[in-house]
Amino acid sequence: MTMDNIVVGYDGSEPSLVALEWAAARAAERSTSVEIVSVNASDLFDETVIPDVLHDAERRFRDIAKGALVRSRRVTGHLPGALLEAAEKADLLVIGAHRRRPVRAALTGWRPLRTVARSSVPVVVVPDDWTPKEGRVLVGLDDDDSSSAAIHFAAREAQAAGVGLMLVHAWQMPVPTMDGAVAVLASPIEQKAGHRRILDTVGDDLQAAYPGLAIERVLVNDNPPAALLAEARLASLLVIGTHHRGPVTGAILGSVGQDTVAQSRIPVCVVPVAVSPAQT
Repeated sequence: MTMDNIVVGYDGSEPSLVALEWAAARAAERSTSVEIVSVNASDLFDETVIPDVLHDAERRFRDIAKGALVRSRRVTGHLPGALLEAAEKADLLVIGAHRRRPVRAALTGWRPLRTVARSSVPVVVVPDDWTPKEGRVLVGLDDDDSSSAAIHFAAREAQAAGVGLMLVHAWQMPVPTMDGAVAVLASPIEQKAGHRRILDTVGDDLQAAYPGLAIERVLVNDNPPAALLAEARLASLLVIGTHHRGPVTGAILGSVGQDTVAQSRIPVCVVPVAVSPAQT
């Protein structure tokens, strides 16, 4: 079994503590090496207590994941860049966020959405009111290729945790277009059938790649964030993909990512499209 390398952004705040607990709970179930990273900790704590703060974080981690490999370090720089640099060779970056204050940062000067949007590795955002629960892994399927890496990541997470995978594809009727004076309207039946084919094609391929995994396929007539958040009530992890498209590459997170990260009551993992299945 390959060992995962995880970086946890930590500053001693409640969201970062919850993120640490999530990472520890995951490490307790599989072979994992965790590095607890505090950026510019001297801005948050008196210089003399920083070693004690990080030592306490390691102790909290080991209380949950006994025997897991964990270390900690302090790095200097600006957020989120310094944290992203510390995690650039990791398999996963874990951060905490205030769900009721999604624009605010868990780490001083850091906005969680900016961190997710700029990361080259998968990022798990753990809401500060998260509580551990058992449940399947939920993953969203897009119309384009931006969810391929996310789907493989989710399948591996579900397989490692010994739970099922729910593959959700949301669809909506396209906005009518005008060709001269003629409105071109798509048939709802045809649209639904087309999206069902997308779901079944991906589902069949995924089942072939992970033959022992229980995969449920769900087709929903709704906008993607609403569909995913509704199904997330019975899930333990929500996984979505992102292609980092925007005016500045890597600076903008898509609307689906923004809405789900901001509103989800369970941890959300955002997987960049550039992450290959081998990396997950």
